[in-house]
Amino acid sequence: MAGELRGKIAIVTGASHGIGRGIAETFAAEGARTLLVARRTALLEQVAAGIKTKGGEALALPADLTREHEIVALFATVQKTFGRLDVLVNNAGIATHRETEEISLDYWRAALDINITAPFLCSREAIRIMKAQMPQGGRIISIGSVSTKTPRPDSLPYTVTQFGLQGMTHQLTMDGRKHNTVASIIHPGATLSSFTARRGRTTSGPGERPDDYIMAAEDVAKVAVLMAALPGEVNLYEATILPNHMRSFISRG
Repeated sequence: MAGELRGKIAIVTGASHGIGRGIAETFAAEGARTLLVARRTALLEQVAAGIKTKGGEALALPADLTREHEIVALFATVQKTFGRLDVLVNNAGIATHRETEEISLDYWRAALDINITAPFLCSREAIRIMKAQMPQGGRIISIGSVSTKTPRPDSLPYTVTQFGLQGMTHQLTMDGRKHNTVASIIHPGATLSSFTARRGRTTSGPGERPDDYIMAAEDVAKVAVLMAALPGEVNLYEATILPNHMRSFISRG
């Protein structure tokens, strides 16, 4: 690796598996001091240990991102320990799959809590640090979905939250100009994750047909590194990354 993020302090939420883990490991390999956030302590510690074995710096910070006080405490710990924050990656989230008429209010609220409210709270706390530090500013990168372009069937809460995350990113980067805080969003297509595992895919790469290709988390992580490493006055605001033959996006038009 080229050390693109050397010296940067970065928080990655949902870092215990999937895309979040891939981003955390890639950030650390690029020189960032990477703070891993998720609920499951044991898994976070495993990821942190793997990063350290490869010569990177990582710290596991377990937190339930549906609880405001835990988010506030998390960012207070980061500020106290490191004195600054350069990058926040909002990755934690859940997918939904239920016919609209069968969606309960609790099911709806659970999706909003982690997919929208948690990124808002994390972004708010990150901005408070980035605004006050010297040099001022930083980057907020959110992991969205191609569902903001072509939604999956029977996924209303997920689709609504992904459109909301896109709007949040637009507002954050506009409002952040006055204190040098930049916001970006990545929309991945089919990527190896717990969601694809439930559908029977446990490895990235080709499937039986060209349109069965599944990207590795590291593919998405490379885009996140590019966003995070740009000069402060430059923003790769939005990126869509997907398998070339992904039929549910390009072919559907």
